[in-house]
Amino acid sequence: MRAIHCVFICALLTSCATQKSTGLSSLEIPKAQKRGVASAETAPFIRHEDKAEFKSYLAMNLPYSHYEQIRTSLEKKNGLHLINRGEAHITVVNPIEYTKLKKKISIKEIHDLAEKMNIQDAHYQKVCVGKGTAKVNHKDEETYFVVVHSDQLFEIRKAIQDLYVKRGGNASDFNAESFYPHVTLGYTKRDLHFEDGVVKDASSCMYTLQETDTAKK
Repeated sequence: MRAIHCVFICALLTSCATQKSTGLSSLEIPKAQKRGVASAETAPFIRHEDKAEFKSYLAMNLPYSHYEQIRTSLEKKNGLHLINRGEAHITVVNPIEYTKLKKKISIKEIHDLAEKMNIQDAHYQKVCVGKGTAKVNHKDEETYFVVVHSDQLFEIRKAIQDLYVKRGGNASDFNAESFYPHVTLGYTKRDLHFEDGVVKDASSCMYTLQETDTAKK
């Protein structure tokens, strides 16, 4: 599954780099002030540890200003006004996944492992702006996000899976390959997830991203 997903991602990234047509229009965004590909080098690691149900998870924290600019460009291009959280991150282990992992691994151990593997230094590539739709209370709602690709974040998930299995956990409880990394930009009512039928991968792309020295205002 991950191999097929990577083929789509690589094809899209290659077409963007070589200016080949993908059939998608582009969204102009300001250049991120980062090395080569995007990183979280200026953002601190945040531990999401909460005893309340569905409040513990693992995420790579990101500088918000760049993604705020992407959201603003998206809103202007489409006449949208999206609800947003005022922060940016890539979820690596979501709260639902942790409800199974916690049988063998504490959230503290997961965070310790992620820090040891330098989660905040993980490189990732922005693939596209994606869109997901689902019915919420019989009404069509939308969520928008930046699809990303990161081998390093996948390796962190794999290490967590390996530790879980080593401690006697069932390998089917947590599938490291079931990973659709993205950065949520905003939504019309609430964020939509895999459980809503929304898969945030390259199949959801609506815009390629074109970085410019000065994006259109």
